[in-house]
Amino acid sequence: VREFRWQTLVLLKCCLLQPKMLFFGSRCERLCMMQFSLISLIPGLLRNLCDSAGPELDNYEKNLQRPTSLRTSDRNSLLAYMGLPLQIFGKGSLFGPYTPLQQLDVLADFGTKSYIVGSTNSLLLQQKDRYSDILINLDEDSINITSTSLKSALALSTPDRRWIDFITQNVNDTWDDANPGMPKTMGYVGSEEFIRLQFEEYLLSLISSVKYHNHLAIHSQNPRMLLPHIEGDPSLDFNADFIEAWKRTENYRIWDSHTDSHLFDIVEPKHPCAGGLTIDDVQRRIAQQV
Repeated sequence: VREFRWQTLVLLKCCLLQPKMLFFGSRCERLCMMQFSLISLIPGLLRNLCDSAGPELDNYEKNLQRPTSLRTSDRNSLLAYMGLPLQIFGKGSLFGPYTPLQQLDVLADFGTKSYIVGSTNSLLLQQKDRYSDILINLDEDSINITSTSLKSALALSTPDRRWIDFITQNVNDTWDDANPGMPKTMGYVGSEEFIRLQFEEYLLSLISSVKYHNHLAIHSQNPRMLLPHIEGDPSLDFNADFIEAWKRTENYRIWDSHTDSHLFDIVEPKHPCAGGLTIDDVQRRIAQQV
C-alpha cells in the first residue's frame, strides 16, 4: 500500500481475473515478499496453496464441499460459508514466487492458463509480451498492462478509488520510517491487521454484490423478490467490465458452484464506499497528485 498506493487494489483485482502476472525485481527477497503479501490479501488463500506448484494439480476443488452451516459470530465459519478463499491457483494455474529459466517451458505450455510468477532475470523483461498480460517491475515501481481487455476490466470505479485512497491515507499518516512494521501511533489504524480486514470487507462486499447481481437477472420482473433497501445493481460500483471478466474465470466458477445463491442475506451487497463522485474525492485526488 505504501509503495503502490491505489494500484494495490488494481493488483488484487487482477489476481481475481487470473491473467499471466509477471513480477520482476533484482532483489529476490523483496520479489517473493511482494507476491506473498499480495495473495495474503485474499483471506485464507495462504493456507490453501496445495495446487499452486503446477498447472496439472486439482486437489482443492475435488475435496471442496458446499458449507451447510454458518455461525455468524465465528469469523472462519463466515468466511468459509461465503466461499473464501477464492482459489486462484486451481487447475491450469501456477504460483512461482521465484521462477528459474528452467521453468519457462511450463509458463509457455498450452495447459498453463494463468499464473503469478516472479523473476530476477532480465531475459523475461525482453520477452514480456510472450510471458505476461501484466508486468510489475519492482525496480521501477511500475505496472505495465499489455492486454487491452484487462486494462478496461482493471479501471477503478469512483467508489474503488475512494476506498483505496482512504486506506492509503491512513497508512501514510501513521507511517514510521524507523519501524515500518508498526504505525507510529502504536494503534490499530494503519496497521497490517487493519489493512487485511479492510480488504476482507471489500471482498465480502464484492462477492455478495455479485450474488445479488445474479439474483437481479433472474427476478428483475418481480419487485417482491428484491431487497427494498438496495437501489439498482450494487455490483456496478465495482466496475461492470471487471464483474463480467471475473465471471469468466475458473475461481469464479468454483466459488459460484460451491456457495449459496443468497449470500447477500448474510453480508450486505453494497460497496464499502458506494456513491457518486463528490467534491471530497476531487480534492483528495488533487492533494495526492500534488
